[in-house]
Order: sequence, then C-alpha cells, then structure tokens
Amino acid sequence: MEILRHSFSDEEYQRRRRETLRLAHAVGASAVLAFGENRAGLHVTYLSGWAPTRQAWLRMDDSDVDLYVSFHNHVPAARRMANADHVGDVADAKPQRLLGRDRVIATLGQVPLHVRQAAEDAGSTLVSLDRAHADLRAAKSEEEVEALRLGARASDIGARALIDACRPGATDWDLLAEARAAYTRAGARDHICYIGVTNMDSPTRDVPSQVPEGHVLTNRSVVTFELSAAVAPEYPGQILRTVFLGEPTDEYLTLHEVASRAHTQMRSRVKAGVAAQELVDAAACVEESGLATTDDLFHGLGMGYLDPVGVSPSRTPYTEPRGDLRDGMSIVIQPNVTTTDHRAGVQTGQMIIVRPSGFEDLHHLQEGPVMAA
Repeated sequence: MEILRHSFSDEEYQRRRRETLRLAHAVGASAVLAFGENRAGLHVTYLSGWAPTRQAWLRMDDSDVDLYVSFHNHVPAARRMANADHVGDVADAKPQRLLGRDRVIATLGQVPLHVRQAAEDAGSTLVSLDRAHADLRAAKSEEEVEALRLGARASDIGARALIDACRPGATDWDLLAEARAAYTRAGARDHICYIGVTNMDSPTRDVPSQVPEGHVLTNRSVVTFELSAAVAPEYPGQILRTVFLGEPTDEYLTLHEVASRAHTQMRSRVKAGVAAQELVDAAACVEESGLATTDDLFHGLGMGYLDPVGVSPSRTPYTEPRGDLRDGMSIVIQPNVTTTDHRAGVQTGQMIIVRPSGFEDLHHLQEGPVMAA
C-alpha cells in the first residue's frame, strides 16, 4: 500500500510567519507567543509543523522562531520534525525568557497563568490575536489545499473500511478499530471518528457519539458516522455517511432524501463572494419538510474549526454565519437532518474547497445512503 506523505515548504512557513507578524505589528507587538497543550495547539503547529504532545510553547519575532516542548524525551523528535530555529525543553522556557524585553506581545492560544502573571509583573502587555488569526487561517494556500486533499483521501480510506465492517454482530468498537487501522496503515493520523448505532425500527439517537458505547449491530441497525483523518496535522478531510443494515424504513428514507436535497442545494450556491447566509437559506427544505437538525449545516475546517459556521434557523441556539465565502476556504457541508423529537437522524456530507466559480470536492466516496453488503 502507498504511504501518504506531506511536508510544507520553507516558503510556506515563511508566508505564515510573515502574515502572523503583520497582525502582531498591527497591535503594536514586536513578538508572538503561541501555546499548545495535551494534543491541542494548532497555532504552534501552524507556525512550526509540530503537533503538541503535552506542552508546546513557541516564541517568534522578526528574526527567530524558538520552540519548546515537553517532555525532555520528546525534544529529539521535535528537532527532527519541526521547522524552527531552536528547539528545546519547555522546562527551560522560563517566563522571563519568553517575554524578553518586549513591552507588547501578541499571543495565540491559552496563555498559562504563570506566564500571564510574569507579564503583569514585568509591565508587559499581552494582546490576543486569536480572532484575527482564525480569519487568516480560513482561506488556504495551495500547499494547504494539497494537505487537505491527502487528509480527504485518508478519510475516505477510513470510511470505506468502516462501511465494510458494518455487519451483524460487529460493535461500534469494531467499526472504530477498522477505520483507524485502515487510515493509519496509509500514513494518516487520528482527528475524529464519531459513530452512532441504533435500531431503525425504534431509533433512540439522532447524531453519532463522540465515543463508542458498546452497541452491537443487527440486521436492522442504522449506522451514522463523521470521520476525519489527517496526513499533515490539523489538515483533515471530513466525510459523513449513513449506513443501513437491511431495508431502510420510510422514516429514514424521508430523512435522507431531505438531507440529500439540502446538501445539493447548499453546494449549488457555493462560490467565492457569496454570503455564507445563502447556504443557510438553501437548506430551507429541512424546516419546510417538518424536520430539524442537531449539528451544523456547514462549518470551516482545517487548522481549526473556523467560520463560516451555519445552523438551521430552527436549531437552538441559532447564530447567523459571518461574512462571505472566500477563494480557498475549506468547508464541510453536512446537513444532519433529524426528526423534531431528535429520535432519529442521518449524516451526509463532506469537505469542499471554495473556488471563484464553484468548489472543488475533496472526497470521492459515493454519496447518498449506503447499503451494507
């Protein structure tokens, strides 16, 4: 089997750092501090390529990028994998060393309390760039799009394996194991894999579960899933499908027909310059059919869960999506249509890239309801 691989160029990292420093300079800051912890910290990954394990702190100014990671035995791998001028142990990153002599410092991510206190004691001002930086990351460069294409390919591999594992007697643990094994063998890493299992004749859930619950599949089960795998960290695909073991009930056929119609109508509106609200309007068939949703209708993904985020007007809480679609945005269109009592629901959708005249579809698994073999 071919192993999927990806690495960003030095030029791509320089572009990201230049744009991040531009945001910092706009608020009067001369340096940027980024923080990650416990496998979260996409800002550190964005600027250095290192996916945080326990802790990862990054300091960047116009001349250098310094990365500090924990634990000490993680340092060798970080030195091999990260794009940084210096890589060391986070134990050596004393707050005074991070703050330096800068009076205004821009921050990304959650600032540790002792660093915030040290800045206050030193008379330094910390200014968060989180919102502005999220907007910067929303539209992807071509190198980023290529990383997302590979993430989508890996996600399709995992989805195919999960579907093939849907047989009576299997558990949701089995489905998760098969999906993860398939995309891991292909060279990808975990992002999310949510799975829901219920009896289609007497359903009890409308969205997949974030963790397996030990459900055993029968010849009347319906399986919903939302799966993302990534080759480059924080650049996953995302695919959502509904799998039927046995003939679907009329209720589920209606749910999926409305979901597919909403999916098609939303995608037909996609192109750069279109207001994100138009995608919400395009899914009006959900409420018109007397149905509802629980999950988002669409959201940005790739280097974060990003705007625009759109939800059905019947969903509580309801918030209007911000802004217009932009060339290079990576968006997951995923109308999760449910009954109004949220007993039953379906999943359908996948990631696309917004283009000036439409969109690029990143996934290649057949759309529509899936009938288990």
